[in-house]
Amino acid sequence: MAWMKDGDQSSRIFFHRVAKRRSSKRVFQITDSKEQIRTIPPEVTEAFIDYYQTLLGGRRRNQPIDLRFLRPWARHILTEDEAHLLIIPVMEDEVKQAIFDIDETKAPGPDGYSSAFFKAAWPVVGGEVTRAIMEFFRTGRLLKQVNATLITLIPKVSNPTVVGEFRPISCCNVLYKAITKILVQRMRGTLDKLISPSQNAFVPGRSIGDNVLLAQELFSGYNQRQLPPRCALKVDLRKSL
Repeated sequence: MAWMKDGDQSSRIFFHRVAKRRSSKRVFQITDSKEQIRTIPPEVTEAFIDYYQTLLGGRRRNQPIDLRFLRPWARHILTEDEAHLLIIPVMEDEVKQAIFDIDETKAPGPDGYSSAFFKAAWPVVGGEVTRAIMEFFRTGRLLKQVNATLITLIPKVSNPTVVGEFRPISCCNVLYKAITKILVQRMRGTLDKLISPSQNAFVPGRSIGDNVLLAQELFSGYNQRQLPPRCALKVDLRKSL
């Protein structure tokens, strides 16, 4: 995308780089969860589908979960005024601002439309988009086509051999992105009260590097004999988000 935006015009070198990159990312064979090597394209596709259906799937709960039993242990509770600011009706200006804050170079979702289209055609589609998003916040229901997500697989290593060596990236539709931006903007003023001080990633004013330095300090001389017995756990959260 950066090459298309700031690089040279379409040329033989450009298309050669695209073809070379596409060839290097192509999956010719993969080892599935049963340690079987798949080489036929339909079987390779099936291996990825089975992996992510197991990872992301699950039976739908029909019974609501009552979280009130957690209140005695909750250390971070919002005031009534702060809670009220989170649930006030969404205004038209919020919807437009959310749409126009989405980077135009972001990959589109299954519908194929980027934010650049909505910005350029806002005088035509703006009213309908605004009503659709405001209806979601009013009813809590979202059209499944809007909620659809395209999962793109990015290799974690240079030569991946198993499905787990690919990182899934979700490409969402613009309306879905706008809804999340509105929610994030509403929560921005209360995040410091809801998120633990030890959580540094994805929080404004904090850096994930702080925890890296802290871990290095904690593990310095960790196995010295004069220290009491201890242990450390390395957890791989494949389904963290």
